[in-house]
Amino acid sequence: MFARKVLLPIAALALGGCAGMSEQACLVADWQTVGFEDGAAGRPESTIGSHRQACSRHGVAPDLEEYRVGHAAGVETYCRASRGFEAGQSGAYYYGVCPAPLEPDFLAGYHSGRKLYELESNLRSIDARIASNERARENIKRELADIAAESAASDTTAERRVELVARAADLGRRHGELGAENDRLREERVVHELELRDYQQTLAFGF
Repeated sequence: MFARKVLLPIAALALGGCAGMSEQACLVADWQTVGFEDGAAGRPESTIGSHRQACSRHGVAPDLEEYRVGHAAGVETYCRASRGFEAGQSGAYYYGVCPAPLEPDFLAGYHSGRKLYELESNLRSIDARIASNERARENIKRELADIAAESAASDTTAERRVELVARAADLGRRHGELGAENDRLREERVVHELELRDYQQTLAFGF
């Protein structure tokens, strides 16, 4: 199935224990349990490579067969519609770990959560742009105040005043552009917020 072969291009799923097992963890590891935990978190079976690399430094080799048994059992708990929804809403990767019989339900939940994630991300992006523009407008106002003070100073030359007037004109235009952009963004935000609310109402809250 094509969907199982493609990593969806969104924020990566944190790999937790894959960052590196300690010597003690390697020495006492129950590899079936390690595999189960990786599978239940939606990590691919290839994750054992990270464990192998970490444990090789301590003279320990993972038990691949035990790991695979545990991983398969963990995947069974992961590949549910509710877990798919959680993964999609969080913006996590789907690593294609679900077996064919379980994947349709998982992906149905995943895509529902993914759409919610994208709609919420749209609002966060707009809010961030509005906030950035407002900070820029405040900086412009402060610079304009400095320009006014320097222009009024008795020791400011005529040539310098001409430069300040030109700079103030540029800043004024930019201040207006940012204000107009924020007006547009606020209108856009209303549309996206309504879209999000409408979608939330259509969700099957059984996920």
